[in-house]
Amino acid sequence: MYNTLQTIRYMGNKSKLVSFIVPEIEKISNPGDIICDIMAGTNSIGYALKKRNIILSNDIQYYSYVIAKTLLSNFTIPSVEEIKKDLNDNIMYNYKNKIFDFFEKNYSDTYFSKKQCVEIDSVRYAISKIDDDDKFYYYLTLLMSSMCKVQSTTGHFAQFLSKENIRTKYLRQMSVLDNFYLKVKSFDNFVTSNYSNMCYNLDYNELFKLNIINKVKCFYLDSPYTTDQYSRFYHILETICKYDYPNLKYKAKYREDRIKSAFCSRKTVHNEFKKIIEFTYNNASNLVISYSNKGVISIDELVSICKSTYQNVKCKELSFSHSSQGSGNISIKEVLIILTQ
Repeated sequence: MYNTLQTIRYMGNKSKLVSFIVPEIEKISNPGDIICDIMAGTNSIGYALKKRNIILSNDIQYYSYVIAKTLLSNFTIPSVEEIKKDLNDNIMYNYKNKIFDFFEKNYSDTYFSKKQCVEIDSVRYAISKIDDDDKFYYYLTLLMSSMCKVQSTTGHFAQFLSKENIRTKYLRQMSVLDNFYLKVKSFDNFVTSNYSNMCYNLDYNELFKLNIINKVKCFYLDSPYTTDQYSRFYHILETICKYDYPNLKYKAKYREDRIKSAFCSRKTVHNEFKKIIEFTYNNASNLVISYSNKGVISIDELVSICKSTYQNVKCKELSFSHSSQGSGNISIKEVLIILTQ
């Protein structure tokens, strides 16, 4: 049994698949080896391997980095009483003085009610006053989690539900702050280890330039596999973590600077995989790739790219039901491609 801890609602979250994925990584690595999760998302794989290995987590999205800094840390989770002592005075101060009001001004009656936006702004203001790094990232993770609990959406932030939707009235009555403190219970059995893990917020091309990469024994790659851009679905989380007052566009109020992945385009995905596969091979490392039979390129195409570089390529697949974020469940196959030196 592997450890899991869900933080946010997330497409492609691997928390339910760790028992399928992690054993294959364990077979081709040793305890204490550095395992690099190139596009870590919610860091489910790193957290599951946390006691066994040194985890090097990376993601180009800052909200993922925040989650990594929380899940891969080894700090003692503070009690609800300690958290309230850290935050409540500044929460109340922002309620009264509106120092942080970006969400209230821009997102009221969209993904959240006006009242919820005031809560979000005020909790984020209080977090900005925290000077302990572990607590800072942990409290941001709790805030993201509570926002995902109350969001007036079908499960992501690509669009919000109309005011007339039957679910909207119920969702907008929920308290962000109440859910913030309720989420603390999820960390009751938080896993710590004897290893110091590493977290980065880089484009993978920049990640591969780091000296520490030469010591990685096994890479794990869980890239986007559809044409959907993750920055479109989770722009709200990026904004709450950065709180950088971005320019917003369109009815859905997307960030103007949204990141677009080349893995989401048929024209560029082949070259993206080829670059990573060739790099890990030349790094004398093993590589495990998660992909779907519903991907932008076919499994056969991807395996062919793998075999053009690695001599030892093995595939495993698992059929399961996957949430299509508001359109019900669909049956897909998760495919693991295991590349060894």
